[in-house]
Amino acid sequence: MADGTENTLGRLSAQDYHRIGVRALEAQRLEDAVIALRHAVELNPHMGRTWNDLGVVMEALGNPREAIRCYRQALAVQPDNQDARGNLSMLMLQMNMAHTLRRHAMSAGASY
Repeated sequence: MADGTENTLGRLSAQDYHRIGVRALEAQRLEDAVIALRHAVELNPHMGRTWNDLGVVMEALGNPREAIRCYRQALAVQPDNQDARGNLSMLMLQMNMAHTLRRHAMSAGASY
């Protein structure tokens, strides 16, 4: 199929790349996970689970803005994806708390 879901002519499918990315994430090989998961969503951008997993990796790499973009994309293609919804909510809460703490610290005269 043209949507990247089948392994044809020896080429890896979107699911294959997703599995490779998850294994790399579990092994803490984050850069390898990014590469594999990006290949997966290029082949099939309608895989909400893969977008979520890419968001997890981006968050682990310290790139919260990209993680948010991935979580939102996961929800755009799969609105009932509870993992993406939870991950997005937690990350937004953490970012809001960090912003609030910085603002309070600056108003108290501390600098970060």
